[in-house]
Amino acid sequence: MKINVKRIPVDGEDLTGSEPPEILELSDTDVLFERPVTFDLHAQLQGHSLLVTGRLRTEVTLRCSRCLEVFRQALVVGQFVVLQELQGEDFVDLTPQMREDIILELPQRALCQPDCKGLCAVCGKDLNEGACGCKVKKEDLRWQALNRLKLK
Repeated sequence: MKINVKRIPVDGEDLTGSEPPEILELSDTDVLFERPVTFDLHAQLQGHSLLVTGRLRTEVTLRCSRCLEVFRQALVVGQFVVLQELQGEDFVDLTPQMREDIILELPQRALCQPDCKGLCAVCGKDLNEGACGCKVKKEDLRWQALNRLKLK
């Protein structure tokens, strides 16, 4: 998104619109941006700098890290802030800052629901759909090597 600095009035300018999802340049099969990035921004000049504040919104398709189901989640950057020093240019491109803030909003561990039960470690059944009946031992694997020791 490029802003024409010369057109910004003294009291600032409100910018509303959207950018295509391709600005995010993300090529991950588990994270897909298919919806546009919408923005509500306010740009104003402060001396020899441009201050842009506002909100960014989009929707992302993620894969759950527990059950591997694909789901959609809204991403909102509630406090988008850019302060860029101007050095005589007429246009300022905010695309890299928008991209960075949206990617930073991605969850480190995507979950389709907070209480997702995941997959059975034995048979692979989705435990959100019901129990599978597999017998799972609850032992502490950290002690497994010590348990195999033969002491006299």
